[in-house]
Amino acid sequence: MSDEEYYEEQEEQQEEEQQEFQQGGRPEDGVIRYGNVISLKHEATGRFLTCNGTVYENEGSSGQQRIFGGDWLDGEEIVWLVLPAPGSDEKMGYEVGFDDEVRLRHLPSGGHLHSHDFASPVTGQQEVTCFGSEEESDENDIWKVELFPDEEYEGDYLWHTEFPVVLRHVATGRTLHSHGEMLDDEVNEVTGYEGTDENDRWCVVFEN
Repeated sequence: MSDEEYYEEQEEQQEEEQQEFQQGGRPEDGVIRYGNVISLKHEATGRFLTCNGTVYENEGSSGQQRIFGGDWLDGEEIVWLVLPAPGSDEKMGYEVGFDDEVRLRHLPSGGHLHSHDFASPVTGQQEVTCFGSEEESDENDIWKVELFPDEEYEGDYLWHTEFPVVLRHVATGRTLHSHGEMLDDEVNEVTGYEGTDENDRWCVVFEN
């Protein structure tokens, strides 16, 4: 077999695998792929990245849908679809590596995990929201998947379910962050944080 024939065969195999990939499934081998559906658990508080359709109403807010740390009982409100960034060469079914840029689409609402230069309501850090739709997305929906600094890792540099990650907002450089500060209805504030600390660690979990 010539090199050209070999590469053609590899491309055909990849196309077949793409066609077989079922969007919305969970990883079968522990590696996150574009098109997988996940939930994110904040390691320090044990709460889950949640949106339930309520909006920020504090003075100076964007008025967009709130993101907060909630309980597992919130069900579908904690479910997110992993998508490539617009203009990326990545496709559904491709593995997500560290330093890849992704979007997270909230399945119930169709909006995207979003941040921008509005202050969060409790600490005055950066507001994190759910915004847009399946047809509407912008640069403020893009997050970079990073390994936590100084984390020991001797693998393939892919996003595995067992490793906590940092999600860094590409447009502003802030990290997806939560902490013990509570919003008015006893859920944890989620913010964009300047810097990186233990409150930036998020783990992938799945519904049973």
